[in-house]
Amino acid sequence: MTASSGPAPTGLRLPLPLAKLLGHGGGAFGLAIMVFFVILAVFGRLLSPYDPNANDYMSLLAPPSATHWFGTDELGRDTLSRVIDGSRIAVAVAFLSVSIAMAVGVVIGVVAGFFGGLVDAVLNRSQDVLFAFPTLLLAIILVAVLGPGLFNASLAIAIVYSPRFARMARASTLSIKTSEYLDAARLAGVSTPVILVRHVLPNALPPVIVLAALSMSTAQLAYASLSFLGLGVSPPQADWGSMLSKGRDFITIAPWLVIWPTVALVLLMLAFNVLGDAIRDVLDPSHTSTGKSPDTIR
Repeated sequence: MTASSGPAPTGLRLPLPLAKLLGHGGGAFGLAIMVFFVILAVFGRLLSPYDPNANDYMSLLAPPSATHWFGTDELGRDTLSRVIDGSRIAVAVAFLSVSIAMAVGVVIGVVAGFFGGLVDAVLNRSQDVLFAFPTLLLAIILVAVLGPGLFNASLAIAIVYSPRFARMARASTLSIKTSEYLDAARLAGVSTPVILVRHVLPNALPPVIVLAALSMSTAQLAYASLSFLGLGVSPPQADWGSMLSKGRDFITIAPWLVIWPTVALVLLMLAFNVLGDAIRDVLDPSHTSTGKSPDTIR
């Protein structure tokens, strides 16, 4: 009986960027933490030991115990359940605000960089107007105009963050539009919209993706700040910013009300930052020699 000459099974093969990301120490850590919070966001109500909005008036401000691992708040609500429920808002805001900002900023940046001239000048000046305001102050103004709420807060953060994506996409487009393959596409009679979608956009995206991963951290912090000021979701929905705002009134007698939302917020921000650095390493290994980071674009 002869041995088979066919190739030996190699097991599951991951796409190259994902395989490199998982092989990167920071990338694996950041991705694991992010996936953990995404699972909490999606399945939080199933994983929570209690209803996050249920009151237990016999356990007001109860310290951490076997019954309530993270203690309870001033209304007897389980802090662990509310931290888990707040992860849904945190993840949603991070992805929604950055996705909108990236979509708007990339379109503006690619169009400005590709066409240049008056189009570039007008679009650049419109972005400079947004850059003139401090980020958090402009977000507060926009939410005050739009009204509090999850989507309005996400939209305000997206508007504030879109200029950094526009500037990054414009810089990438300026370096791409004089390349030989675009000249060949023009000579072949390829239309401008097709050139933009098929040739310019895919090559301009890698640094924008890195910036998006890094921006999710600061976007989450911006939303937590808005929520802390009462401009986030409406009660009794839990989110970490409002939990910190209410918990500060009891910080001397019930510090767990501040500790656990802070730990969750820091962990999620750390995951986004580490994951962004890892994606940058994977997509642009030469960045370490230049010392430049996409997050400095402003």
